[in-house]
Amino acid sequence: MAFKWISASPGVRYREHGTRRHGKKPDRYWCVQYRRNGQTINEAIGWWSQGASQAQAEELLSQLRRNWRTGDGPQSLKEMREKGQAEREAVAAEHALEESRSITLTEFWEKIYLPLANSRKTPDTMKIENWQFRAWIMPLLGDTPIRDLNTTHVESLLSNMRKAGKANRTQVHLRGILNVIINAAIQEGFFEGINPCQRVKVKKKDNQRVRFFSAEEATQLLEVLKARSMQLHDEALLSLFCGLRAKEIFLLTWADVDFDNHQIFIRDPKNHKDRFAFMTSEVEAMLRLRSRGQRPSSYVFPKEDGGYQKSVSTIYRDVIKELGFNEGISDRRLKVVFHTLRHTFASWLVQDGTPLFTVSKLMGHSSIQMTMRYAHLAPDHLRQAAGRLEGKLGAR
Repeated sequence: MAFKWISASPGVRYREHGTRRHGKKPDRYWCVQYRRNGQTINEAIGWWSQGASQAQAEELLSQLRRNWRTGDGPQSLKEMREKGQAEREAVAAEHALEESRSITLTEFWEKIYLPLANSRKTPDTMKIENWQFRAWIMPLLGDTPIRDLNTTHVESLLSNMRKAGKANRTQVHLRGILNVIINAAIQEGFFEGINPCQRVKVKKKDNQRVRFFSAEEATQLLEVLKARSMQLHDEALLSLFCGLRAKEIFLLTWADVDFDNHQIFIRDPKNHKDRFAFMTSEVEAMLRLRSRGQRPSSYVFPKEDGGYQKSVSTIYRDVIKELGFNEGISDRRLKVVFHTLRHTFASWLVQDGTPLFTVSKLMGHSSIQMTMRYAHLAPDHLRQAAGRLEGKLGAR
């Protein structure tokens, strides 16, 4: 269908819509016409009903003519539109950047960090991180724009934990969580500069447990546990005589138990170095009794549904309270916990003259320095070793 173009002014023309009205008049489609480099060029402005007008067309054409004279700026309406689009996109990007810079720590945690972390970390790890964040970080720093976080914020967080009596190790762990969050913000472009967590150090404190059971206390504990929970008794027995951590016990399967060689394979322990634990007669008898009818893939100490345990039964804490082992004790290093059983394993070995290097291997320590805490339990052996030098010069 042919349209009739009507000249409105030099270089500006329009055509009318066949049926649509704009006010009382037919709707008009505006365009400009000009010659450049020997060619006649027509470029559309748009419909009257959508905001285009003769005045707008004349202004655009006038601007083009100025650009032609000076040689600066867009040389066609197409270039004008592309430039305008680029400018609008730049403004939108700047606006989005400004919004991203004002995102709070909680917003970043929920919208960006959690989806990333959930795809990379175990559910157990994320459960702990989520609890720590909501219990400590969010109440104090949650509403702070993440780009504004600084060392003062980190120090305030740690100060709150110290006032609440939280151990240094817990403070280090929480600072680690915040450190990982801010590192993620740096990678995603929400934080600029050095991570403030790296500038704040937690003052080191000796939190190593020094309490271990006497033979009488261990016997008493095992007797009471046996009456309350046979499985908890067996777990305690295994930790006491093989030095296993609680999680190492929970993850044991029957495929890890080698009765022929009287040993237990500890896979994927805390320090990621697999090792073997060796059964005493008490441990072997206990495990043989438990192993009847079990599949190799079954957990040695499963939950009722067959899955693996995630924490020590609260019965253990109740029994320790009943026996009064922690009565009047405020120093956490002297308190009895499940880990005290593993600590007792190492302490008894050293007291019986086992070399620290051997104890280190049995415990699965990552370095001998960790085992040196037990050195004070063998003063007689050290003194005897030094005494062997007596008379050396005289004998010569």
